[in-house]
Amino acid sequence: MKKIFLLSFLILPLILFTGAGCDDMPEGEQIDYEDDVKPLIEEIDEAYKVRGSCNVVAEKSTCVDYVGSLWDQPEQKELNCKDVGVYSDNTCPYSDRGGCQMGGGTFTEVITWHYGEGGQAFTEEDIIYASGACNAIPGGKWVGSDHFLGESN
Repeated sequence: MKKIFLLSFLILPLILFTGAGCDDMPEGEQIDYEDDVKPLIEEIDEAYKVRGSCNVVAEKSTCVDYVGSLWDQPEQKELNCKDVGVYSDNTCPYSDRGGCQMGGGTFTEVITWHYGEGGQAFTEEDIIYASGACNAIPGGKWVGSDHFLGESN
């Protein structure tokens, strides 16, 4: 039962964010992420904060900040970081390279920060491609290290 729940939890966001199967529908019935999906998964917790992180800088030169309120549930963070990296209740280390925010403003929001050091250091050229790929994904947005300093997130 847990495996089915976990599998559906991993597949459903992919389907929602990519709009899988929406091209076959008549134009008036197609699902639009901004109008149809985002209001259903919008964050209702006013506290915009990092709820924990998974540090994989030593091996993969990335670290994931868990931002949305889904990550208030300890089992979600543990499942996501287990056997992958080092979990912490704090934020990821400072990154001068930036990161990919997925699901911004939703209860599932995460930011994967990229680093110029560690096991698979990202060069400036790598960051150009990583940011382009991030921005091409529905629900993805490349953000700078000053992301949490702004008034409106």
